[in-house]
Amino acid sequence: MQKHRAVLACVVSILVTATVCNAQSPAADERGLWQVWAASTNAVDERAIVTACSEFRGKSPKDPLVVVAAGLEAWHLLKMGNTNAAVALFEPMAALPENATYLQTAAADMARGWLTRLDRETVRNALKKIYARDIEFPSSLSALSSLKNSPMFPSTDRWGKPWVYRLESPLKGMSAQQFVLESVRLGSRSDLVKALALPYAGQINMEPVRMSPVSADTVEFTTLAGKTAFLQAGGTLSGISVAYLGSNLIVMADENHWRVVMKPR
Repeated sequence: MQKHRAVLACVVSILVTATVCNAQSPAADERGLWQVWAASTNAVDERAIVTACSEFRGKSPKDPLVVVAAGLEAWHLLKMGNTNAAVALFEPMAALPENATYLQTAAADMARGWLTRLDRETVRNALKKIYARDIEFPSSLSALSSLKNSPMFPSTDRWGKPWVYRLESPLKGMSAQQFVLESVRLGSRSDLVKALALPYAGQINMEPVRMSPVSADTVEFTTLAGKTAFLQAGGTLSGISVAYLGSNLIVMADENHWRVVMKPR
């Protein structure tokens, strides 16, 4: 009898624990995210997209899909010129938690990319101040410390790598009139204006084709270039990652944007 009571107590304890865990980690609101994504692809007003994303985030802050809405909202805020509000969304996304999910990892890289571009603008503007003073750009970024009453400039990108900086010579004898300033991770994609000019998700040209015949959590994808692969959550193809593979939705990412599509049947 004592043994049966102990077993029953153990089962009750497991059920209670599972209930508490489920309460702390709500199921992903795929329907809600799909509505947000549909609004973002159909709306012509940036503010309407920002509002839809904000409402989704406010409804269930612990929803694992909140980072998708946050990244989408932050990008549109940048397009609107509301940099401070965008940074307020990107900063927590960039802080990668322990035991991060594939979705959180993709969100962190996305946020770090945009924050790096914003940091680069700060360094770039400082270099312009030096040019206005000296009629040439400095040979190294250490010269930024010579600016009076200037704040500390970010010495690395958001992955902790020092900036790639060098002078370029468009014409002979004019070696200090142009410069290259890039993130190691982003390379030629470091420029904020050029990155914002790209259509949202326009580079995510990977399409889900069908479910794997042997695995319920694997999908076959294809690209416009003709590449195909069977991928699970966390898998990548041509620089595009499957950040989330849910019951009905797939979320893909390319470190710049999200793309949300329906799961094939």
